[in-house]
Amino acid sequence: MAAPPLSHDPLAELSETAAQPLRLAVQDVLSSPSFQRSPRLRQLLTYIADNTIKGDTESLKEPIIGQRVFSRPANYSAAEDNIVRSNVRQLRAKLDEYYSGPGANAAYRLAIPKGSYSLALVAAEPTHAVPASRKFRRPLSLAALAAGFLLLLAGAFLLGRRTAPSAAAHTQPRCLLDLLDPSPGQRLLVVVPDADLQRYQNLTGRPVQLEDYINRQFLTPEGLRGLPPVIASNSKEFFDLELTQGFVLRLIPHFAQVVPPSELSVRHPRTLSVKDFERDNALLISGPWGDPWVQLFDGTLNFQIVVDPTTHRSHIVNRHPRPGEQSEYYNFTDPSTKTDVCYARLAYLPGLSPGNRVLLAGGPHSASTQAASLFLTRADSLDTILQLFRTGSPKSVPWFELLVEARAIGDAPWTMRIAASRAISAPTR
Repeated sequence: MAAPPLSHDPLAELSETAAQPLRLAVQDVLSSPSFQRSPRLRQLLTYIADNTIKGDTESLKEPIIGQRVFSRPANYSAAEDNIVRSNVRQLRAKLDEYYSGPGANAAYRLAIPKGSYSLALVAAEPTHAVPASRKFRRPLSLAALAAGFLLLLAGAFLLGRRTAPSAAAHTQPRCLLDLLDPSPGQRLLVVVPDADLQRYQNLTGRPVQLEDYINRQFLTPEGLRGLPPVIASNSKEFFDLELTQGFVLRLIPHFAQVVPPSELSVRHPRTLSVKDFERDNALLISGPWGDPWVQLFDGTLNFQIVVDPTTHRSHIVNRHPRPGEQSEYYNFTDPSTKTDVCYARLAYLPGLSPGNRVLLAGGPHSASTQAASLFLTRADSLDTILQLFRTGSPKSVPWFELLVEARAIGDAPWTMRIAASRAISAPTR
C-alpha cells in the first residue's frame, strides 16, 4: 500500500548523502534542553527542515507556514499578522543561543538566512587553530554528550536511591514491566539503543546483522565502502563510541519507579554478550537495527520492523493481517490535529535460559520507541493485557506481541492504544 506522507522521515528531494548531515544537525538541536522547553519552536524547526529537505519551496512561504504550523485560517493576511516572522526571529535567536553554548563545538551549524524560511547547514568559523591530527574529529553535540554519560547518570541515579526500601517500587500501580520482575539474584537488564550504529545505517543504507555487530565487521574497509573518505578514515570517531539517544535519559526514571533501583542494570549493546541474556531478564529499547541483540528474539514475530533498502525508510510489516488490519504501518502526520501518528512493537518472549523473560520495545523512529517504552510503565498497562488475553494473573499471561499506535508532538508521545495483538507460542530460534 502507498505510504502516507511522513514529517520525520520524508522522501528527500535532496540526495540522501546531502540530507543526512542536515537531519543529524536538526536532531542534535531538538535534543537540547532549551528546545525541549520550546514546543512551538521545535515544531517550526521540524517543519522548515522537512520541507527544506523535500525541496518544497511552496510550503516554505510565509502564509503556508502560518496556516500549517500556527493554525491560521487560509485567508489570513501575513502582512497584518506577523506570527511567522516573529517566531522565525525567535528561532534564529534560539539557534544562536544553542551554538553559543551546548553546540559550540559543532563543525556545522543550522541557519535560516535572512529573507528566507528555508534551512541551511553552514560550516562553523574556527575559534582557534586545530592540530591536523584532530582536524576531522567529530564534535559531540549536547545530545551525544548526554548520551555518552548515560551509564554514569543512571548509575548515580540508582545509587542515590538504593537507600530507599526495595519494596517501594511495589507500592506503584501494577504495570506491564512487572512481567520482568527479577527473581532473587537477578537484575533487570535494560539495553539502550546504539546511536552510532543507527548513524552508520542511515549513512550507508546497510542494516547490520548481530554477528557482524559483535565482531565489528561493519567497520572493516568493505563495510565502510561508499562512505565519504573523511568519514571512512575516521570511522571510530563516527561509529565506534558507546553513545545512545538522548530520549533514553527521560525513560530511565520511569523504570526506576517500578523496579527497585538496585535491581536495574542499564547497558549499551556494545558491552553485552550472550551470557548477559542467559542470566537476567531483559528489556531491549529499540528495533533490530538500533540494537542488533533484538535479532536474537524477533525473527519469528508477526510484526516486523523493516527498512526499505531504496528509501531507507522504516516501517512495520504485518506478516499475516487479520480483518481490519493493515499489511504495513507507516508513521504519518495527521493534518487535522497537527500530530504525528506513529507505530511501535511490543513483544513479551522467553529468554535464553529456562525461566528468563524478555520484553522488546521498539519502533521505526524515536517517537515510536518512546511510546512503546512508556506504555510499559503506564498504570493501566498490565490490567489492559490481562483483559486482552482474558486472564486474571500475570503468571498466566501468554507470550505475546502488540502493535501500539501513539500520537506524538515532535518526538514526545502523549496518547497510546493497542492497535493489534497476537498471543504466540514459545518462539523457536
